[in-house]
Amino acid sequence: MHTLCHCNGIIHETTILYNPEQNGIAEWAIAIFFEMVRSMLYTAGVSLQYWGEAFIYVVYIQSLSAITGLRGVVPYKA
Repeated sequence: MHTLCHCNGIIHETTILYNPEQNGIAEWAIAIFFEMVRSMLYTAGVSLQYWGEAFIYVVYIQSLSAITGLRGVVPYKA
C-alpha cells in the first residue's frame, strides 16, 4: 500500500485505532456529498434510481471546485 500511494503521489495518513473522533472530516464530506445528491435529484425531478450517476457528478463537481487549503488550485489540478 505504501508503494502504491508513493508512486501515485498520495499521502497515506492513518488514524489511531479505536478512536472514532478522527473520522469526523470523512463523515462530514460524505454527508455533504449525499446532501448534494439529494438536492440534485429533487431539483431535477429524477427517480432515486439515478443516485449513483448523481454521486459521480457530485464528486466531479467537488474535484473542480476551489478549496482554501490548496491556495487557488482546484483538487483536480493538484
